[in-house]
Amino acid sequence: MKPPRLLAVLVSSVLLSAIATGTRAESQAIPTAKSRSGIAKRHSPLAPQQPPIIFVQAPEISANQLARRFPQGSWLVRTAGGSAAQNVVNLTPEFFAAADPQVSFDASKVLFSAQPQPGAPWQIWEMRVDGSAKRQVTRLESDCLRPGYLAHEALVFTVVTAEGGRPVSQIYVASLDGSEAHPITFGPGNFQVETVLKDGRILVSAASPLAPGTQESGGLYVMRHDGTGLASFRCEHRQPARHAQAAELADGSIVFVKNTPGQTGAGGELAMIRRGALHNSSLSPGAAVSWSPRPQEGAKLIVARTNPASGKSKFDLYTFDPASGRFGEPVFHDSKLSSVQAAPVTAHEVPRWYWSTLNPQARAGHFVCLDAYQSADEPTGRIAASVARVRLLILENGEERSLGEAPVESDGSFYVGVPADKPVRFELLNNFGAVIRAQRSWIWARPGEERGCVGCHEDKSVAPENRWPLALRRFDTPTRLGVEAETMRVAH
Repeated sequence: MKPPRLLAVLVSSVLLSAIATGTRAESQAIPTAKSRSGIAKRHSPLAPQQPPIIFVQAPEISANQLARRFPQGSWLVRTAGGSAAQNVVNLTPEFFAAADPQVSFDASKVLFSAQPQPGAPWQIWEMRVDGSAKRQVTRLESDCLRPGYLAHEALVFTVVTAEGGRPVSQIYVASLDGSEAHPITFGPGNFQVETVLKDGRILVSAASPLAPGTQESGGLYVMRHDGTGLASFRCEHRQPARHAQAAELADGSIVFVKNTPGQTGAGGELAMIRRGALHNSSLSPGAAVSWSPRPQEGAKLIVARTNPASGKSKFDLYTFDPASGRFGEPVFHDSKLSSVQAAPVTAHEVPRWYWSTLNPQARAGHFVCLDAYQSADEPTGRIAASVARVRLLILENGEERSLGEAPVESDGSFYVGVPADKPVRFELLNNFGAVIRAQRSWIWARPGEERGCVGCHEDKSVAPENRWPLALRRFDTPTRLGVEAETMRVAH
């Protein structure tokens, strides 16, 4: 009889395989909080019938670490909307720096990150869209940035800590009142929140591969709000690049900014992953440098852009039409300040919610692989060498060690139990113990999670054969690697 508790994860693996085919500005003195209340009163044409927007203004934008993007401070401002020239109002004069605005589903409030004084930790705040009723949401010792609203009165955000003198970022979730804050990522890669997708998954950016020290290349990943189901949104290995500043469009396409290795300064090339596409395609024309694309009403975007050919490094806000690949008229221009991270004040749909099936008491999770022979790295799509065993490696305190080996069945399947919330990776071995294929990214399983994978870096556009794997048909008992029998019973 087929084990019912694994049916959901195997069906999920099959469905995912079938479906997946995801500067320095002009320097000026730092304004005081008191003087900032009127600093943003500059005129700019707005397109007819456009809703108000909340965005970030800053005298300098840096491509440095996440917590140091605005070395001279920043503030959130709001336009009034409409067709006539409008003033903008500073919503955050009491902070040294504010960024990352995210408008609530009913368009009544906005989440943002803020820093009260230089050097103080960034924290997540919420306020009404007119700037009133501010309240602090997070109270962690580390920097908290890049928030996003989840369904069921919850939020997701990025936490930056220091390890060995280097910034390391992970993803946290919490209740909207700030309680029950906890991590949902557990490996290297410097995870950062990008957006919450309409289907309820969280789109994040991180190193590619997910390994310590990876800096030249970064990709987009998806996961559920409980940290389960981590997967690459698209396997983009054609050339090294970092993908970030991502947003979802109404049709499910993802627009983002692509930075190539060696690129200095903030911003990069505007690109898109269209729904159903295997790879991204470039959008922005010529020498335009883009930052923080956000969806606008209809199919258009509002994008911060600058043109290096002009000799200026300041960002202004423009509309952009992905269909034609052209920028429209300026939405907002300031002669002295950069304007980025525009968030239209409009209601939008509440994302779906995944009910978590995790067991908080468990100390183990499980991986079931359907066919380790499947590999997109091979010309034929399959590993030719005979695979006999799989080795599990764990990363602890910067050092990796083996937790043991498990058999690989003749159909390429294996089923293992692993320590929960620990970074692990797999190596495929032949009959002599030699490594045939080694996973480069460190991944994890949550407590009680049943993780399914189709193959070893398999082609995401190809569905696996419709059969029940031998690893489950023969025993329905995972090979324990680094976990005790008692732990496994609790996990079940």
